[in-house]
Amino acid sequence: MAEEGGAKASDFITEPHFNKKIKVSRVKELISGVLKARLTGAVYHADNTSTWAREIADDIKSKLKEEDWPRYKYAVQVFIGEQRGEGV
Repeated sequence: MAEEGGAKASDFITEPHFNKKIKVSRVKELISGVLKARLTGAVYHADNTSTWAREIADDIKSKLKEEDWPRYKYAVQVFIGEQRGEGV
């Protein structure tokens, strides 16, 4: 079905094809891998947290981009806090 100007409805795809959709299990694997690599053996110090958070977010974002899922933009937010037996 041709629309005005010769454009077809299929020219305006708003979501990726089924086989190109993001895989949540793969995203969890990537995040887990980055966290283990960056935080294993690390000792909490308040002065380091902002740098760590930025570096971890950048690492996660770059790993997601390497997967090359089309039509996705990534927003990564990292919080690092001291665990003192208190509730969140």
